[in-house]
Parts: sequence; structure tokens; C-alpha cells
Amino acid sequence: MQLYKSVWKETSAVVNFPETETSQIMAVVIGQPIKHSLSPLIHNTAFAIGNLNWTYHAIEVSKDKVQDCIKGVRENNIRGVSVTMPLKEAVIPFLDQLSEAASELQAVNCIYWDDKKLVGHNTDGEGFVNSLIAETGKDISGSSFAIIGAGGAARSVIRALRKASVGKITIINRNHEKAIFAANLGGGDTDVGTAAEIPNCKYVINATSIGMVGTENEGMLPFSERYLRSHQTIVDLVYNPIETPLLLEARKIGATAITGIGMLVHQAALQYQLWTGMNAPIQDIQRKVISEIR
Repeated sequence: MQLYKSVWKETSAVVNFPETETSQIMAVVIGQPIKHSLSPLIHNTAFAIGNLNWTYHAIEVSKDKVQDCIKGVRENNIRGVSVTMPLKEAVIPFLDQLSEAASELQAVNCIYWDDKKLVGHNTDGEGFVNSLIAETGKDISGSSFAIIGAGGAARSVIRALRKASVGKITIINRNHEKAIFAANLGGGDTDVGTAAEIPNCKYVINATSIGMVGTENEGMLPFSERYLRSHQTIVDLVYNPIETPLLLEARKIGATAITGIGMLVHQAALQYQLWTGMNAPIQDIQRKVISEIR
């Protein structure tokens, strides 16, 4: 675990945290925009099922208020923080330590206390691998993967796949330079390829936002359906809509189609475990999230 030297300076920005009952423990998600986050639903469901006197709130925080926000986390004894865009890198200078995952990715999606130190961690990649194994019931070691995209989600997945000792990883991305950067996280048997190589891969992961509701890419495919094969497992990290255009095409040809709900819930479950020391009720949470989106 890397020790990270915090950098503080005077700021006039203000972040207000909700008031809670004296005995109640608070956790939050920070980012901008934040009103559509499903994290409060996920964690408050888990707290309720676990009979924990915790509460979880979404806090709108812009980049210029990050320092004040982390200062508020310390002063208000906030016991857990989820971090979303655009703050995954911005929080780093104000933490005490980074985990190996957060340090390698230079991205934090979770903050927790280790004694009196605030530690930045990243649960995205491990959450993805956990969800894939849970959904398929299969050992993924030695398997071949095509990763569509080279952004933050893709990089976390690539790193986690390396840790899981998978076989060849092929990264497909429009920006070649970003693809090369992402490939460095995958180790020796990772390279940059084209969509024409997708049929050769057992698992195909869409780690872009293409197909997401409310974006300019809504209703679109990240690559042509002609590259899909019936023997493949297709995973779309987009979870709204639950059945993305890519997954609908995968089902048409008889391929295994896995939604992004699993990664969303499993990465949150790892955060919940760090904060509370308890296992999250994953199946109950998934049902709740699916009912909310639908």
C-alpha cells in the first residue's frame, strides 16, 4: 500500500454534509452530477437488510471543492466514501494512502479508514471479475478477452483480468495511444487490436458508454454485430438500459449475454465490506436495482 503525502491549502469552498442521529454512522458518494446515482439505493438497501444503523447520502461535489470535501470527511467522521466522476483522480492528493489498485490505476472509487488514515482504493476491477464468475459459474483463468474501450472502466477491468491470470487480452479502441496505455496494465499477453479479432475471443467486454440511455450514443452498438459468435460470452458494463443493443444482438445468435448490473453491485459490495466488515446481500441488492431501473 502506497503512502501518499497529502497536499493541503486554504480554501473557501464549502461542502455541507447531512445531519444524522447521534448514533447513526454516515457514508456518502461524491461526484458531479450525482442525482442519478444508484449508490444510495444499493448501500441503504444493504444497511437495512444487515440491520446496521448506517445511512448513505449522495453529495454533489465539484473538482474545486474536493479538498474541502475530504476535510469534511475527516472532521465529520464519515466512515465510507464512494467516488465517481469527475473526482476519481482529483481526490488522490488529499488522502493519506493509496491501495495497490488505486495507485496503479491512479483512480479512486472508494475511500475507507485504516486506523486514523484515509485510504483510497479502487474496487471496479475486482468487482467485475467477481460478478463475471458469479454470473457464469466458470473459471476464467486462461480465457481470451476482447475489451472494447480504454477509459477508466476498461483499465480497471484489464488490470483485474491480469490478476486473475486470464489468457490473451485484446484491446480495441479508436484512440490508439490510449489503447497502448491501457495495454500496459494487462501484462505480456495483452495487445492492441481491431474489431476483426473479436470473433477469436471467448469473452467480449464493452467498457464504453456506447448504448447508454441519455447519451448521444443511445441505441448504438460499440461494434458491428457481424463480429459476434454464438460460443461467446458478451458483457456490457452499461447497465441502463439493462438490455443494451449489444446484449440484444448477442441473445439473437445464442451467445451468453451478461448485463452491467453485476459489476455495479459487486464493486459496491466490496466497498460495503471494507466499511462494515460484513458481506453484502448481493442478490437482494441486484433485485432492488433491477426493479428501480425497469
